[in-house]
Amino acid sequence: MAEELPTFKSIRISISSPVITTLDLSSPGELDLQTRTPFRSTSILSGVVEFVLTGSVLRSVVRDLIAAGLPAVGITGSDNKLLEVELRDEAKFGLVGKIKKVNPKIINDLLDMGYLPVISPVANDSSSRALNVNADIAAGAIAGSLRASETLFLTDVPGIYSAWPDRSSLISEITISDLKKISFEGGMVPKVEAVINAIESGASSARVIDGTSLPAFIDALSGDGGTLVKP
Repeated sequence: MAEELPTFKSIRISISSPVITTLDLSSPGELDLQTRTPFRSTSILSGVVEFVLTGSVLRSVVRDLIAAGLPAVGITGSDNKLLEVELRDEAKFGLVGKIKKVNPKIINDLLDMGYLPVISPVANDSSSRALNVNADIAAGAIAGSLRASETLFLTDVPGIYSAWPDRSSLISEITISDLKKISFEGGMVPKVEAVINAIESGASSARVIDGTSLPAFIDALSGDGGTLVKP
């Protein structure tokens, strides 16, 4: 990614929407930077997860964006109670949070001042426990609260497939009602859930793209490529 940043900067793309960072904890002994599945966070690991998500991962994303010429500022879901959360299902998921409410004032304030918010989806519940929220779900909820015209969800495939792994089943455009009729598995489940939540919460549309491809990202900023989901 570091080698691509000069190209990214040279085309002078202006990003004025929040960036959500994520981490997937594949197993108790492995920290893996991915965006495909939510992770189970136990009480033993919660401190490590909070430290990594709000520390090294967040700072790394902020540094890369600043290096690309963007005025990035890192915050968490706890800052100014951006995300009000509660335990999702402790027996099944551990210390994973479910969003009750989004308070977007801190985001709007930063955007009004010309900054690019980079948000780590870790927030404290009413007992001050740090809970991790799936980044796609957090992004969808935040996009809805901001009444975003379009929300970009980055994954490792070109978009949403109606019959994965059949590559010919890539969907270019779909409505929420039709999207709900399709059964999904694995990491696409929270992605689709977040897309639906974003639009039903107030966003005008959502687009799922290949986040590993810089050209795909550039196309998406111009309103092209990936899978466009509309109300």
